[in-house]
Amino acid sequence: MAPNGAVQFSDFLKKQNIICGLQARDWEEAVRELAAILHRNEGSFDAVSVVAACIERERATSTVIAPKLALPHARVEGLDQILVAVGTSPQGIAFAEEERGLVHVVIMVLTPKADPGLYLQTLAALSRELGDPSAPEKLAACRNADDIYKFFSQKPVQLPPFLKAQNLMDPNPATVLESDNLKRTIDVFCSRKVMDVPVIDEEGDLRGILSIEDLLQLSLPEHLLWMQDLTPILRFEPFAELLRKDEESKVADFMRESFVSVRPEVPAIQLAKVFLTEKVRQILVVDGRRLMGAVDVGAFVAKVFWA
Repeated sequence: MAPNGAVQFSDFLKKQNIICGLQARDWEEAVRELAAILHRNEGSFDAVSVVAACIERERATSTVIAPKLALPHARVEGLDQILVAVGTSPQGIAFAEEERGLVHVVIMVLTPKADPGLYLQTLAALSRELGDPSAPEKLAACRNADDIYKFFSQKPVQLPPFLKAQNLMDPNPATVLESDNLKRTIDVFCSRKVMDVPVIDEEGDLRGILSIEDLLQLSLPEHLLWMQDLTPILRFEPFAELLRKDEESKVADFMRESFVSVRPEVPAIQLAKVFLTEKVRQILVVDGRRLMGAVDVGAFVAKVFWA
């Protein structure tokens, strides 16, 4: 532990749980190899279920958190401490989403099931300190476990004392410019499969927001909503009219300027309260007027309960 009492990643790392040069040829083999060394040296968990959980998560959501770096993980019933294994692969390993590029450093993190924040704290710390592609390259070039252990010991990777909004946000949410047209907006909603889209200006400042319901509202003006029988417009005529003008209509003309936002340093637990009290699907993370990221309720629930 650091002199100031902060918890460091190296506090959980043991040289015996480091593999310098994985034998694995694919990501599933890498998961099995790291789980096997942890089970051999630490025990206290069922290796088969841990491997299955890590593989399930990788197939559902990529654990490649930065260029050349993957963090397969599982929350383990009965575990009373965090367990970590590190493996390097100079030649690189393709993970489930191959478009993310080859992975050269694989860090397996097993955390107690009863501590949902511990993995997320570890993820936040490693994302911050190892996000630079040169860091995984340096780790992959290490010749032995001593060198890898020294890397983490000399480069303190401190876990944040608590999770903040910035630790759970998507730093690159789908957005549109206020100068974009309706056609571009429809493309973003449909291609990115999102329900809410922040509107920014050319400098990245937040100007407003659009939801999928706003598109429907544009197509069905209020006077049509009062009609009990919409049989006369079975051919979606209002929608066709809107689409005829999709390149002329500007986002600035129909975006909403009211939105729910928090600052990056707000404790992440506060997000749960905001979702419930404000009844929104998305909370924007804003520093001044600059959009820093967004937290969707589905992603928030997945990270807290499932990760």
